[in-house]
Amino acid sequence: MKKLMTISLAAVVILGGAVAINHSYAQENNETIGIDKAKEAALKKVDGVIESVELENQNGQPVYEVEIDKDQKDYELYIDATTAKINRLDEKVDDDNDDVNSKNVSNKATITEKEAIEIAKTKIDGELHEIEFDEDDGRYVYDMEFKTSSGEAEITIDAETKEILELELDDQDD
Repeated sequence: MKKLMTISLAAVVILGGAVAINHSYAQENNETIGIDKAKEAALKKVDGVIESVELENQNGQPVYEVEIDKDQKDYELYIDATTAKINRLDEKVDDDNDDVNSKNVSNKATITEKEAIEIAKTKIDGELHEIEFDEDDGRYVYDMEFKTSSGEAEITIDAETKEILELELDDQDD
């Protein structure tokens, strides 16, 4: 009887460990909705101009932080990266007035976000985690961050000339 109890207890411990490991693995490998769907969900809530999108980890869960500018206000939306549910919305008055978006650049011919991503993907094989349209040293640029099989990659593309200004590939094998 004692032997049967020991075997049963061992089976429960092993099974419990396997379930916990499987749950942890499933959480880590959840497919994210992607930046486009995160932007779509954010714009349904706040119809403005997206300034940036970033994939973050909050309390062990993947979350997209989407920053939107509308009517002199900044909005930060936190969107569940696996369900597209809006977890939180923060609003504040935009008093810095230094936001850059494609509407402010009407005098210059700039590429679209989609074109910038296509250019980046010619040099980087990975999943886009962050993109921001910004002004850098008098140039309008797209700053992007990708997660690759060997680490992270960052790229900056000139929005007017399509030139790759910076490319940084992190290697996890170092």
